[in-house]
Amino acid sequence: MKYIHYDASLILTGDLIADAVADYAAVLGANSRTDTITVPSVGDDGSVTRSILLVGPASELCVTVAPDDELEPEDPAFIRRLRDAARRAGPERPVDADGGVRFRGAEEPGVRTVD
Repeated sequence: MKYIHYDASLILTGDLIADAVADYAAVLGANSRTDTITVPSVGDDGSVTRSILLVGPASELCVTVAPDDELEPEDPAFIRRLRDAARRAGPERPVDADGGVRFRGAEEPGVRTVD
């Protein structure tokens, strides 16, 4: 589980989802674009909910590790949508200082993709 710190809010979501939101925000920033996304998240009562975020060049979000939870949301389709939208956002790619793989968790069963 991870927290997305956004404005004065903490959004609890799955590891791969949180990482994909940060990846998408970086791509949008590199292309001077914005988007509104609906992020699968966990409510204060433990229920699965959705949080709407505006992401883009002015986004100031931070992702931190949260306590593990057995109910960690997983949503490969959401991550695929962000990956595909990032491809359409423009040709520029963010600097990749960490050398990580973006949009982990977007793979469809039986299909291996690398971005």
